[in-house]
Amino acid sequence: MPKKYKRNANGSGSVSKLSGNRRKPWIARAPGMEDELGNFNRKIIGYFATRQEALEALYRYRLCPPAPNAQITLEKLFADWSTITYKTIGKSGEYVYNAAWKWLAPIKRYKVTEIKTAQFQFCVDRAMESGRSHATLSNIKLLAGRLEQYAIQQDIINKNYASYIVLPKKDEKEKEIFSDLDLLDLEKAAERNVGIADLILVMCYTGWRIGEFCALTRFSYDSKNHTLTGGSKTDTGKDRVVPIPPKIQKYIDKHLANDQAAIFCRREGGRYVPYTKKQLRKAFYQTIEELGIAARHAEKLTPHSTRHTYNSLLNKKGVDTKTRMRLMGHKDVKVNIATYTHTDLEQLKNAVNCL
Repeated sequence: MPKKYKRNANGSGSVSKLSGNRRKPWIARAPGMEDELGNFNRKIIGYFATRQEALEALYRYRLCPPAPNAQITLEKLFADWSTITYKTIGKSGEYVYNAAWKWLAPIKRYKVTEIKTAQFQFCVDRAMESGRSHATLSNIKLLAGRLEQYAIQQDIINKNYASYIVLPKKDEKEKEIFSDLDLLDLEKAAERNVGIADLILVMCYTGWRIGEFCALTRFSYDSKNHTLTGGSKTDTGKDRVVPIPPKIQKYIDKHLANDQAAIFCRREGGRYVPYTKKQLRKAFYQTIEELGIAARHAEKLTPHSTRHTYNSLLNKKGVDTKTRMRLMGHKDVKVNIATYTHTDLEQLKNAVNCL
């Protein structure tokens, strides 16, 4: 004889078991609602393996029923969107979106169907008036656009109003670089083995991106020509040859003497471990903070500032644009290791030997 269960009170939804051999035989239905035509509809919440699971789903539904599409607020939309999106992105991506979301706070309780370009533009303008960077403004527009696109997919709206947000013209300020005094202090600190002063100098005088720098191995080094070969990101950035200026050769030799596969390693538990980008960034900021270099600059120095410093140093020494681009692996100049001739190498070496 089938087991009998106590019925739910009228108007509170229902849980019942379907006939047949099913993997999830229990069905939970929401409390009935009358539609515009006077028909009585009961939404199916879902199918479940046990009665208890179905009851719990019904309880959650009654506790916080989903809002009809027309009533969904931007805050609810962001919660739904981020729950899905954050499963596929890293912590840095979450940080960017969460920071941008704070600037949409003034309109977070607006219904999505009521938000137009003017409301989004208000949030962007408010951030701009607060002195936020162009990158921050771009991130606010990006997030707003992603939310609008998600709302379109959910049939909440049919037009992406965020795409019409107008951003101010980007202020092309001169990039922050290490000054001559900074470089001098780094040289003195490198002699005393302070932090990673020697590695920062190598980055300033070779122009590698941080990921490229961490990827350099002893096989990247040509002891005959005193060059490093590596690179990434673009076709022209890959397999590029960078001569080592004489003034930093001693730092390269010091790390090569560790006899590890990766040139640049750190000591950990009595052994050498290659730097990761995260570890190198942390050591970078600790070192420039300890040396008082960070405090001298109005804009924040980053590991990428070493790359701008390299370009600036070459420029100050009169190295032509094409040669600078070849050394830095910029996409405007189509060069890779297969096309390097002896004359090319001599030209590059002459360019960096003046540093």
